[in-house]
Amino acid sequence: MRTGLLTQVMRFGVVGAAGFVVDGGLLWLFISLDFDPYLARALSFPIAVIVTWALNRNWTFRETRDISRKGQFQRYFGVQTVGTLTNYAIYSAVIGLFGAAALTIFVAFALGSLFGSFINFFGARKVAFRA
Repeated sequence: MRTGLLTQVMRFGVVGAAGFVVDGGLLWLFISLDFDPYLARALSFPIAVIVTWALNRNWTFRETRDISRKGQFQRYFGVQTVGTLTNYAIYSAVIGLFGAAALTIFVAFALGSLFGSFINFFGARKVAFRA
């Protein structure tokens, strides 16, 4: 039985929140260690993708767990890459326009994540975790 759209959206949101915490926490850690904010973001995001793929596979889209893990992860990573490019473009544009102060970096991170999440959900539902 396929999970309903509303249930998937809510679960995807919870998983996205977990990914946001992982991504943001690592971003903050790397920046506090004096990493360049662009490099810090490039490092934090792939880790969050792995975490969210595992959570989405086993909870949000659990009816597709019997599908090849490798193929599913490759499709998920592809979808996440498109969402990430959108996310990162917004993140970079905000920092480029307003500077790299801590609050600006956080706002850039939040805005990029918001827009990227729309792409990520529909891509995950229609491409990565298709039944």
